[in-house]
Amino acid sequence: MKRTFIAASCLVVFLITTDTLAQDPPQPLELPTGTMTLMVPEGSQWQAKRSPVNFPHSLHFGFSCKDCHHTWDGASPVKSCGTSGCHENFWAPLPGAASKTKSNIKSLTGAFHKACRDCHRNELNVQKAEGIKEIVTGPIDCDGCHPNPHSEIENSEARLDVPLGNLVIRPPEGVEAKKAAVNFPHGQHFEFACQTCHHDWDGESEVESCMSCHEELEPPAGRNIKNPENIMYYLAAYHTACLDCHRDTTKQRKAAIKAAAKNGKTLTAKDLPKAGPLGCTACHSES
Repeated sequence: MKRTFIAASCLVVFLITTDTLAQDPPQPLELPTGTMTLMVPEGSQWQAKRSPVNFPHSLHFGFSCKDCHHTWDGASPVKSCGTSGCHENFWAPLPGAASKTKSNIKSLTGAFHKACRDCHRNELNVQKAEGIKEIVTGPIDCDGCHPNPHSEIENSEARLDVPLGNLVIRPPEGVEAKKAAVNFPHGQHFEFACQTCHHDWDGESEVESCMSCHEELEPPAGRNIKNPENIMYYLAAYHTACLDCHRDTTKQRKAAIKAAAKNGKTLTAKDLPKAGPLGCTACHSES
């Protein structure tokens, strides 16, 4: 698996500014790009023992937003770890001081270290297991994130508007469609990395439509969309991206159900990976 980005946060199929038209779209999400500096929350009674952390947000768009923003519903504004209502305590409580009535929620420092450092370690192990020679992952040691002296504080003001809700995917201008348009629930795909679909996106530039690259209106090698020679044919690109992923998630669901049954367990829908439609009319319904 090609890995060109450092490990840890935000958003599968995140930005589609395709040849699509939105139906009553909600307000777009303003996605911050570039680098942001993570610091002790304003007004905190705690003093940081190490320097702030410069976090390259845009370098993490090869991962799902929900890897870090794990309580985000895919539609509401994204909150920071320190304002989400979960990790308000900067440090873990002293022994014996933890609440006996509330669940054991990680402190802000604990949440950051688990999300960032643990993900970097996991990426390191995964790439080693895959035999990758030039391993690319984020820092794991303290000084790698908290350099001394600290680099200049940087908070990029660059933003990209991310469409939420549903988009309607239509054929290119001048092409007569043989099937109905596809109603694409963009907001339901934020559990996947943006670059799963937008594979050439650099994480900061405006996102181009699929057909800016896959612009061939007729397949050069017959009607078989699985033929590698047809990859620049727009229908082949769409079907390969959508159907192959839907088939993979369907296999994952079946495997999870089978594994649970062996252990005498029954899984509910929320315990299973989401799976998209596979039939033609299920996608080409425009409903």
